[in-house]
Amino acid sequence: MSNQSEMLPIDIPSSDMQGDSFEYQLLVGHRRTDGSPKSTEYLHTEYLRLTDQLVHKTTEGISVKDPDTGEYATKPVDFIVWLDKSARPVQWLFHKMWGTLAAQSSGTIPNEPQHKFVNIDRKMWSSTIDVNGHGSTNVSTLDQSIIRSLRSIFLERPHDREDGLTERIDKAPTQFDGKTVLIVDELISTGRTLTYAENFFKRAFPEANVAGAYWMGGITSKNGAIGNADVPVWYTDKHSDGRGVGDRNIDASLARPGKLSAQRLGAWFLSVGQHGGPDALSRQLRQEIHHLADDARSGRVFIEPSRQRDIDDYIERGLRLNNLPDIEAFKAKKPKS
Repeated sequence: MSNQSEMLPIDIPSSDMQGDSFEYQLLVGHRRTDGSPKSTEYLHTEYLRLTDQLVHKTTEGISVKDPDTGEYATKPVDFIVWLDKSARPVQWLFHKMWGTLAAQSSGTIPNEPQHKFVNIDRKMWSSTIDVNGHGSTNVSTLDQSIIRSLRSIFLERPHDREDGLTERIDKAPTQFDGKTVLIVDELISTGRTLTYAENFFKRAFPEANVAGAYWMGGITSKNGAIGNADVPVWYTDKHSDGRGVGDRNIDASLARPGKLSAQRLGAWFLSVGQHGGPDALSRQLRQEIHHLADDARSGRVFIEPSRQRDIDDYIERGLRLNNLPDIEAFKAKKPKS
């Protein structure tokens, strides 16, 4: 699959630039993996639409099966767990846009779910829980200490960590007990990373309702090859810059002396901070995401609601969020790729 670092930016017409002096350097138009151009104007609207898709999923709730009755009920999302590292920029945009995208026509804004992060990498776990590479994870074979490492991060009472990764953690209450947890990956590729994460959480938190979602999809087939039609501008496997955190450092974390902290016990599943603070690329990206949110709220960027909303909701939100009088004005202002 092509990475964003392999894509070349395209020339952006002056009409695609925003109406103030801020200049986007990362959230700009580029050529998709099939060579077709995507303008900066379209990219901004697309990223907002994909974010509203997650907001919609969150506010509508998750269909959960009752293990006792077998019946399904819709449960509100209490926690969103973002998969490090590439889902962090999505969380930045989601959080900045929540008050705008989640707002109802009455002006009521639902409570925003709590945000958590875990680092679950398909490459790290595939040889252990998906030996045949078929995506059928078998987390039951993992040593219980690894499951305790994940569970220890989200204990309700910090003092339950004081004995280390022992049976005490198995029985200790967690923040997720009885709650609905939505795990979000930024991009669907093989789908295995999210499947791994869901299975880890279902074993570690059996009393939680766990579901998964993607921010960006777009699997295509071309000349017999499967790949993504596009990827987020920050997506790359060539370096770890751009998301403000490093990867896991299990050996160093476990060897750290002193208090048995969540970072130390949860080292199998937690990213580490970058030495010297967030890198310059991540600072720039975060600034641009915040500016995009400001541009959207001020009307300088067109907001298209999620296409998964029903048609009446889609139109009502499209007109309200863009301060437009009718559907014809909405269609005329909606940017083309």
